Amino acid sequence: MEVVLTEDERTKLDELHDFFLKPRAPGKPSRASQIDDLLEAVRAGKLTGRVILWVAGAIIALVGAAKGLGFMK
Repeated sequence: MEVVLTEDERTKLDELHDFFLKPRAPGKPSRASQIDDLLEAVRAGKLTGRVILWVAGAIIALVGAAKGLGFMK
């Protein structure tokens, strides 16, 4: 299947490509790279939050079980 773009569509696509993939200045990262770094930080934060919640839940469950079995008074 062949995709045919009009000249206007091709121009808009080229502008989007330049906006996201070309650096704004020499030595600067592209916007796509900056967005990727930001999303990576968000994913790491979400994973860290999930781990903290899981560990807190496990500790609460262990303490509750210990109190229920009479190990802690």
